Amino acid sequence: MNTRGIIAVVLLALGTGLTLAQVPAAATPPAPAAAPVAAAPPSAAVAPAAAVARPVPMPAWPLYQHTGEQYRVYEFPGTGESIPYRLYVPEDWQPGERLPLLITLRAGNSINNNHRDDNALVSEARRHRYIVISPLGYRGLRQPYYGSPYPIERPDGPSSPGDGWSAEESARAEQDVLNVLALVAAEYGADTSRVFLHGQNPSASGALYLASRYPELFKAVVVSSGPIVTRDFPFAALRGKVSVLVLHGDKDSSNPIAASERLARELSAAGVSTEYRVVPGGEHLNAYLLAAPQIYDFLDRQ
Repeated sequence: MNTRGIIAVVLLALGTGLTLAQVPAAATPPAPAAAPVAAAPPSAAVAPAAAVARPVPMPAWPLYQHTGEQYRVYEFPGTGESIPYRLYVPEDWQPGERLPLLITLRAGNSINNNHRDDNALVSEARRHRYIVISPLGYRGLRQPYYGSPYPIERPDGPSSPGDGWSAEESARAEQDVLNVLALVAAEYGADTSRVFLHGQNPSASGALYLASRYPELFKAVVVSSGPIVTRDFPFAALRGKVSVLVLHGDKDSSNPIAASERLARELSAAGVSTEYRVVPGGEHLNAYLLAAPQIYDFLDRQ
């Protein structure tokens, strides 16, 4: 099965409520723990690869189809580990509605990092009626790249993607995002044609990587203070499929604003639909929160 075939299986799983897909993995995981999962045969044409069983939402769960802000846990297929994620569903959601969905990838050690200050991503999601997911990325380690090999340009030189992470942990961080997306999309009947990614700093690299790897899954990406080094980046994978909003605060002293300008120019020059916005008064950790209204306006236009 080629990469497009793999993505098609993921899309089928999301669109039908099934939750099994084949995605490339660093190594074949151990035998699945006893848990409600679907199954499919691995493809001999993909190497190295593994058949990855996605967890299935169960109506008997205590918080099944609850609304509002929630902390959730699921069992990671193949290991049985309990992996947390944070979830927001508009309080007025009704079964049968197909709401758009934003995945905001953490940049610090906690699933709460992107909900700091006045929790603007959620307050704007309530106004625009979006589901919001904050996955852990398998492990609560610092500097999560979600498997991305693309460094962030910093004043003292490019970052080191995956530093402190094993290859297996990085691969499972990527799978964790897809697991939680499949779970929530199936449980709440989300509009899987309008799934969006947000990443900050290292997780912005992860967001661009995931969008380029699965462009049929993601409609747009929001990159905040995440100017990746684009050498070998597959711009063509995004062209005509995934739009990008690049944000940078004018008070950000951690990553150079000129590098975000450069990223936006390169994306646009490569034919990727791109918007660039400087956030007045925005610092490294809060620029995207200050720009939350503009983020959702951008997503609404996609």
